[in-house]
Amino acid sequence: MTKHPVPSVNRQNETIRKMVVASMLSAITAVLTFTPIGMIPLPPPFLSATTVHLPVILAALVEGPLVGLIVGLVFGLCSLIRAIQAPTGLTFFFMNPLISVLPRMAVPLAAFAVYWLLKKLGPQKEAWDKLSAALASAVGSVTNTVGCLGMLLLLYNADLTALINEMVAAGSAEAAYLDNAGTWLVAAVGVPNGIGEAVAAAVIVPVIKIAVDAVLHRSRRRKAASARR
Repeated sequence: MTKHPVPSVNRQNETIRKMVVASMLSAITAVLTFTPIGMIPLPPPFLSATTVHLPVILAALVEGPLVGLIVGLVFGLCSLIRAIQAPTGLTFFFMNPLISVLPRMAVPLAAFAVYWLLKKLGPQKEAWDKLSAALASAVGSVTNTVGCLGMLLLLYNADLTALINEMVAAGSAEAAYLDNAGTWLVAAVGVPNGIGEAVAAAVIVPVIKIAVDAVLHRSRRRKAASARR
């Protein structure tokens, strides 16, 4: 009776699956980045509200940190290209990869770390898995907001303040605002946007993850049954 190298075949199938998922979610990320669906424009000088981080978080929770990093890198590069194409308002500062790329690569790592830790600490139940995914998604979303705006403030606080002051007529705002316009703007954008995006991620990602997990589970069962024949 001929023995089939099932473990080797399984590893190869797993690698192919990860590549397919990474490619699919990267394509979705690119589409979201360059359309209003993923980057909802807000009046200048505010940043766009984003949903592009959702596929990044989903990639990390479904396929692990490596696939998440790949999709996160695509998100960052697309954000960089978008900034180069239309350097207006705060988007101008996103031409720096430390703002547009680096924080986006931290998103899947943060989400996966929280998800993995909660799964280790909690019971192996479906309800706990959903809660873990929701909390991890919220953390991933907050990482995106804090990372981008934090780097923006750290690297360009003076330039940002100068930009805002140019857009505010002299005497129409208090001196405390004018002297710290960059900080106030980041806070004004980061808090409401960050909360809204975190809530959206906590609701949307776990729902999609359940569907994806179900599809992958059925696929693995079919392949395992075929291998035993």
